[in-house]
Amino acid sequence: MKNVLRTLVYEDEVSLTLIDSTEIVREAIRLHSLTRPSAIALGKALTVMVYAGACLKDPDRSISVSVRGNGEGGEISVSGNGRLQMRGYIGNPVVPALPGESDEDAERRCLGSEGTLTVIRDDGYGRPFVGSCLLPDSGLIDRAFEAYYRVSEQLPAKIASVVRMEGENCAFAGAAVLQPLPFASEKVLNSLPTEAELGEIAEQISALGPGKCAQTYFSAKSAVLEEREAAYKCNCSREYLSGVLVSLGKEELEDILRKDGEIRVHCHYCNTDYRFTREDVDKLFP
Repeated sequence: MKNVLRTLVYEDEVSLTLIDSTEIVREAIRLHSLTRPSAIALGKALTVMVYAGACLKDPDRSISVSVRGNGEGGEISVSGNGRLQMRGYIGNPVVPALPGESDEDAERRCLGSEGTLTVIRDDGYGRPFVGSCLLPDSGLIDRAFEAYYRVSEQLPAKIASVVRMEGENCAFAGAAVLQPLPFASEKVLNSLPTEAELGEIAEQISALGPGKCAQTYFSAKSAVLEEREAAYKCNCSREYLSGVLVSLGKEELEDILRKDGEIRVHCHYCNTDYRFTREDVDKLFP
């Protein structure tokens, strides 16, 4: 299913991205057994990561984001690639829900008001780009990513992501992102939706879908730049990890085997455990 739409609006001076990330967030909840606050925080980070992945110019390029705040959620780590395959985890997947707490307050409690957001992006030039910014004291994922784009990329963006929970299940997740192009006029910049208005538009993706939403709220008449499918997909595998173990060398692996009897590798992104016995290691070094 095509769940990401990108097009140009406001006389082709602003890039618009509309995302329905519901299934991505549901998969994250399933894999990590997330409570409601943890699901909101990680879900929003994964949703905005879809936008970051859509901006990559090559399907083989990748981008990773680490959000380290002083909130109850601990580190939030999300990554994706140009194929829009997303994955992520949160340090504390079971931040407790509080009675009567709003989604926004739950997100603030997870993220905290101090810390950093760091981006590592593979642009294909041999050395990855690394950028970072301080987390704004709002304690909100959208404002953190906006700060990064403004400070590190010098490409201001307006971001409104939504994770609507029913109990500990995700009813809907999505985002609306507007990024003015460098030549955007002052008139266009002054006519962009407010933060609250963009949030309402993001909510409507649930009912209308990205395409209809673009037409309804932005009178999108330009040719759609792209419609694509984003999904939660971890790139770990036993074969991949076998290669990682080989790179460590047989001597180091033998040390681990002597101490622990086996080698255990845990993938935080998909919450999968891999075990390698002495027999497995011997096969790696025929």
